Amino acid sequence: MKSPVGYLAAVLVEPRRIELQEMRAPAIARHEARIRVHAAGVCGTDLAIYDGDYPVPLPLVLGHEWVGTVEEVGDERDRGWIGRRVVGEINDHYAAIGREPLCAACAAGLPTHCQNRTVMGIVSHSGAFAERAAAPTANLRAVPAAMSDEAAIFLEPLAAALQTFAMTPLKRGESVVILGCGRLGVLVALAAKALGGEILAFADRPEYGDLAQRVGIEARTERTADEIAEAVAESTNGLGADVVVEATGSPDGLALALDCVRPRGTIALKSTPGFPVERFDLTRVVVNEVRLQGSRCGQFNEAIQFWERHRPPLERLIVAEFPLAGIAEAIAQAHQPGKVLVRCATR
Repeated sequence: MKSPVGYLAAVLVEPRRIELQEMRAPAIARHEARIRVHAAGVCGTDLAIYDGDYPVPLPLVLGHEWVGTVEEVGDERDRGWIGRRVVGEINDHYAAIGREPLCAACAAGLPTHCQNRTVMGIVSHSGAFAERAAAPTANLRAVPAAMSDEAAIFLEPLAAALQTFAMTPLKRGESVVILGCGRLGVLVALAAKALGGEILAFADRPEYGDLAQRVGIEARTERTADEIAEAVAESTNGLGADVVVEATGSPDGLALALDCVRPRGTIALKSTPGFPVERFDLTRVVVNEVRLQGSRCGQFNEAIQFWERHRPPLERLIVAEFPLAGIAEAIAQAHQPGKVLVRCATR
């Protein structure tokens, strides 16, 4: 199939300035596929980049939570992808782009930390707020026929949520505190609940509690950090939680997490606020032997399998839809609770 002559893309030209531009489609590389993007979700990372809190090279087409149909491939051996509905892993590591020799990270089995990776919609690789996008065929994953486009846009953040417990396997009955019930925090809560954890979720505003309720997560709305820590202590006989997931989106969440975790427990960090932590007691971490765990991207295949087993009602987290031409309004709306979906391809 011939490449489209041109397509529309939403280009972030500088922080807080995004423009709809007509792009001329270049030839795709041998390792790539061209995707007709059906829909893309607006993520907290998109907002941080848009606001200038997460500096990356600009101009850039944002968007890394997407679903679409493969229109063209760069290698005839990949023709089986044409016409298939897909999502895509976002890290373009050496193995995905067919580059050899592997870098030290890829050779060590850490491809998502490839020393020379680009990241779709985040670092030096145009994303999915566009009618068309290109992605390595090695990163593509087929979407189950029973899964809607609206659910498929959640596979990237769902994979990130599951990565929390891939790194710290959760035993049935262990206590899990979720600090923050934004888009990612709710998905982490869903994952922990399905894996058998006893969850206690906290939302800092009633609207976030309402968002969690949409998918069956009961969230408390204690107002202050002291109230939250007291509630956790009451529910754990004063010990603290086995796992505390920090998903507040704020650097202050780490200090609160430390108030909630038990000795030799785990604080799982999921926030990327773009600001440094200014208040944190390292002495308590050492004395209480607390494990600090960062995690980012997860495996899409595991997210797809999780959805097939549990069928979580992910679509209920969508609170608004916009056409690609309304990308500025979509980003503004996404600063509020709930997932915003952008309908991308119109031609």
